[in-house]
Amino acid sequence: MKRNQWAPVLLAILLFCCGAAVGALVDHFYAVRVVSAKTAEDFRQRYISETRSRCRLTPAQVSQLEAILDDTKDKVKAVRDSYHPAMVKIHNEQVARVKSILSPDQIPAYEQLVAERERRAREQEERDRKEEEKRAAARRQSATQ
Repeated sequence: MKRNQWAPVLLAILLFCCGAAVGALVDHFYAVRVVSAKTAEDFRQRYISETRSRCRLTPAQVSQLEAILDDTKDKVKAVRDSYHPAMVKIHNEQVARVKSILSPDQIPAYEQLVAERERRAREQEERDRKEEEKRAAARRQSATQ
């Protein structure tokens, strides 16, 4: 009779352990698949590293890949710069429309929110610009050696 009393407890413990093991495996594989790039530079380095390992690139090919990525980035920046004034106009229209639905006491909080978002965007652009300058200097340095 005692044997029958412990069977459900042991089954529950076994089920719990199996669930924990499956959960750990799923978390591990999910974490491996999710891109954890925080900046454009992180994404670039991960892209280069993955391409180098999977395609077995030579050092010359890695240099060519970096040049291709630089060229692509310049082209994207040129396109972004060409439509930037139109995007600013659209953004300003959005802000005006949102303000039109707010009460007078809500407008200062919204203006502060917009100002904080714009400040963060400028800071990110500045960080990206400095990273690009560092990378360009490093490429020039390695090219002269």
